[in-house]
Amino acid sequence: MSEQNAPVRARSAGQWWVEANGKPYGPYSMAQLSRFVAEGRVRASTRVAENADGAWVEARQVMGLMGPAGGENDNMADAANIFVHAEIRSGAQHEFAAALEALGSMCELAPGLWLVRTRFSAGIVRNTLSQTLLAGDRFAVIDATRNRFAWFNLGPEIDARVSTVWNGPLRADTL
Repeated sequence: MSEQNAPVRARSAGQWWVEANGKPYGPYSMAQLSRFVAEGRVRASTRVAENADGAWVEARQVMGLMGPAGGENDNMADAANIFVHAEIRSGAQHEFAAALEALGSMCELAPGLWLVRTRFSAGIVRNTLSQTLLAGDRFAVIDATRNRFAWFNLGPEIDARVSTVWNGPLRADTL
């Protein structure tokens, strides 16, 4: 293993910074970073450092942050079938598709509609994919196995409609 790729020992009480779009954000505790990993907000390739102008490394190199204890594998016993429908207007299709493919086995069912077999939750899939998109892009993630729904950039009116319908009562006039 080269020196550049050697694992970094994290100081448990240390503060960490996360680089997003070339800018440092933080400071965060190791516990916060671990939670960000579990939520899909920090990925294995995300650059982190112990100070804002310090030596940046990929999160996968920080001992104790990635892997089963850090939540990178989501530790769910069963895989899930997840449908993703996206409207990408920004030209970020390639980045979106690469991020989608990194989540698990996938196939495109129709333009803008994919089936993914993954261990990750709908929320982690949403958070991972949203990092590839720009304003005007939007998508929905439907976890058919776990009965979960997550979305990105659909707007507040859709939020209200989803909340009303997703777990709402059936209409009396339906079969």
